[in-house]
Amino acid sequence: MGSGAATGTVTSMSDRDASAQDPSDDQPSPADAFATWAAAEPVPLDRAALAIAAHCRADTVDEAATLDELDRLGAAVREPTPDAVVDLLFDQAGFGPNRGRFADPANSYLDLVVARRLGIPITLAVVTIEVARRAGVVLHGVGMPGHFLVGTPDPDVFIDAFDGCLIDRAGAAAIFARFESRQAFDDSFLQPTPPEVILLRMLNNLRTLHMRRSDSPPMLAVLELLTQLPDCPPEEFVRLGTALSAQGRPDEGARRLESAAERFGGSAAEQLNGAALRLWAQLN
Repeated sequence: MGSGAATGTVTSMSDRDASAQDPSDDQPSPADAFATWAAAEPVPLDRAALAIAAHCRADTVDEAATLDELDRLGAAVREPTPDAVVDLLFDQAGFGPNRGRFADPANSYLDLVVARRLGIPITLAVVTIEVARRAGVVLHGVGMPGHFLVGTPDPDVFIDAFDGCLIDRAGAAAIFARFESRQAFDDSFLQPTPPEVILLRMLNNLRTLHMRRSDSPPMLAVLELLTQLPDCPPEEFVRLGTALSAQGRPDEGARRLESAAERFGGSAAEQLNGAALRLWAQLN
């Protein structure tokens, strides 16, 4: 299925050389870097996703190596079209779904997805968007419920990065029906998804995995990043305070809640200050 060349202006460049985008020269913590990238305009998905990996894992994330590989892949795309990006990533480079271990948290970490060539729909979509950007192709995320897709300049053509192929609207509806059989498909599901919402969905995936594993430290790390997102709701701060208390840090949790209360104001502030008081009471 041909989808043609992308339209719009995109400058292809090595992200290793994009020093003007660096949060600071002082090597900020991954959480601080994530906050900076998530608030940037435009949001650099590759950098923000690597900050998620660096903050949520105990081992070292080689950000430079991952960016180098994304640069190399972008340079290898034969022409600036969605078709060529799909051919390079899924036919030549061997990216594909980790069907056997879909629930492995490694599928949510961009550096590991790039290194292993395995992932879940949303991280494979991020790889696709970032490699395409380097090749001068404008793609975007499509957060269809149940299965993340990639949108192309043609509003009727999408990339299913999990299966490594181009699909049309009917194909997207068929995929949706496999995962959401109790709900009718709606064309609004195929609207572009902003980068900050992609990051939120990545973090929610990780939270779901760690809830299943009852693994408190990784859950705490995910909540710390969720509360860095500009539109984070008050409830996430309450969850963060509770998680910090469970780690024996109720004072830190209370301070985080009080700071969030100043940010929100109104009834949300009352809710957050009340939760903070309950945490302070644990120290009496």
